Amino acid sequence: MSPLAARPEDAAAIAALEDAFPTGRWSEHAWSEEIGSPRACVLIEPGATGPAGVIAFSVAGDTADLNRVIVAPDARRAGVARRLVLAGLTWAAEAGASQVMLEVEADNAAARALYDHVGFVALATRANYYGPGRDALVMALPLGGAA
Repeated sequence: MSPLAARPEDAAAIAALEDAFPTGRWSEHAWSEEIGSPRACVLIEPGATGPAGVIAFSVAGDTADLNRVIVAPDARRAGVARRLVLAGLTWAAEAGASQVMLEVEADNAAARALYDHVGFVALATRANYYGPGRDALVMALPLGGAA
């Protein structure tokens, strides 16, 4: 299935995907604002009973930020995140971005493998970004280099 643009009425179902995160969850209100922002792109991949996954990008100038990726636990390891990332990279390029930046938890091996595969490169580490002992890698991808 291909990712689709999220609609305001999707905010509650998207927020429900946040249950997979113990901390740092976005609220339904935050998702509603993101969906309505002219500087943002929120894509969902539909699943059998709701979104199988969601991704949020924003753009400022020539840089887009990949802000959030969530895949429902029962949809993981099925290519959902990769399809969402690639669709979002297309949006970012069409929005005029020449690069995409993101932060990912250094210990998140699955996410790091995806970003490495797509072509993101680690630039720096932000110590304790996600809390004590939970570092973030800052990664970048010049557009035109996605796999």
